[in-house]
Amino acid sequence: MGLIVYTPSENELERRFLTLLEMAIPKKKFEIYRSIGEMSARLGMPLSNVKVAVLFAVTREEITRILSLGDLMADVKSILILSDEDNDTMAKVHKLRPRYVAWADCDPIDIVTVTKRMVDLYDLPQSRRRKLQGDVRTLCQR
Repeated sequence: MGLIVYTPSENELERRFLTLLEMAIPKKKFEIYRSIGEMSARLGMPLSNVKVAVLFAVTREEITRILSLGDLMADVKSILILSDEDNDTMAKVHKLRPRYVAWADCDPIDIVTVTKRMVDLYDLPQSRRRKLQGDVRTLCQR
């Protein structure tokens, strides 16, 4: 299972996102977590295969909780959905090195598009990923 979604509460954006995500990647299963404790336990499992995480962090408290995961998120490529873009929030969330940051008022299709691309890229067997990376290097050397 290469994709997890963290959303502490149900809301319209989350419902639309999940509906669109199921249509965009019908052959991929993903897990939904409603608490940091559950997600932390999943990420802390030996040989965790989580590659991509979509994190809905609509409050400052949620951002702080996500940041508390620290090293558990080190190898996970993240997409963050935030409610505001003040300087303090942006400084905090960049500690996670997110691959994409979106706002709670954005169109969920944008988040789904990025998620699908990331899952397609990162949730591959190691041998297939190396081949793709090798193909890219070969193209760049020409």
